[in-house]
Amino acid sequence: MIMNRNLEIFIKVAECKSITRVAKMLYITQPAVSNAISKLEAELNVKLFFRDKRNGLLLTDVGQKILLLAKQIEDLDNRIAQTAYLENHFVEGRLRIAALTSLVSTILSKALKEYRTAFPGVTVEIREGSPNHIFRMVEEHTVDFAVSCSPFGRFDSITLYHDRMAAMLPKEYTDVLEVDLTAPPTLLIINKPAYETILDHVKQPLPVEQFLQVQTAETAINMVLDRIGIGILSEYTMDTLVAGYQKYTVKPEITFDIGIFANDLDDLTPAASEFVRLITRPIA
Repeated sequence: MIMNRNLEIFIKVAECKSITRVAKMLYITQPAVSNAISKLEAELNVKLFFRDKRNGLLLTDVGQKILLLAKQIEDLDNRIAQTAYLENHFVEGRLRIAALTSLVSTILSKALKEYRTAFPGVTVEIREGSPNHIFRMVEEHTVDFAVSCSPFGRFDSITLYHDRMAAMLPKEYTDVLEVDLTAPPTLLIINKPAYETILDHVKQPLPVEQFLQVQTAETAINMVLDRIGIGILSEYTMDTLVAGYQKYTVKPEITFDIGIFANDLDDLTPAASEFVRLITRPIA
């Protein structure tokens, strides 16, 4: 289609920051990857990368701009292919979803099995990240849509659940009725997505000596069960991962929505539209 092989390799190298990793990923030689980048640079008459000893291959300023355009071409290429497939009465192509890690094992997994059965010709890619990272993926057209928590900013969105932050206490904390985030009674354990959501709502910084940031909600829950501290999690996460465990009030109150968002939900690919339809339909 529109996308050529050199642009495809350029995108992969920009994402991986390594020629070696891309060669292994695409099952080609390292010289083949280097040659593709060299040909693209010669064709465009610009330098796309520079090498950093600590961080690997990094994009130049013009490389950053070309990457954004290349991702839009990749998105357009996928749309053209899916439009042609749909004309022949079937849905195929690639579906790219960004999601919070905690929502992959809850919201997405419930719909994914049914979706793959209905549309076996669609290749599904799920890209996990923090709320801020997910925003960038949608903005840069790296994904078709995202499943994350509000605020959704300027993006077009559909709310799936109303949620709030709650505290999960070790069993021996019998005298604690609520948890003040600005003056916690003991160590707070907060996973990265929850921490970013809290920062969107609490204007003053949390006492750094009193909280521990972890990557996933599952890690936070296990640390609470091991009596290391108090977990701060969304009610939806607790209801899904530790159903029946008592939830405690958090001060200040932090409410938000879990939903789907995209640049334009009315302009999704056929594959993306079918997944959104499936995940937003009323529960029978």
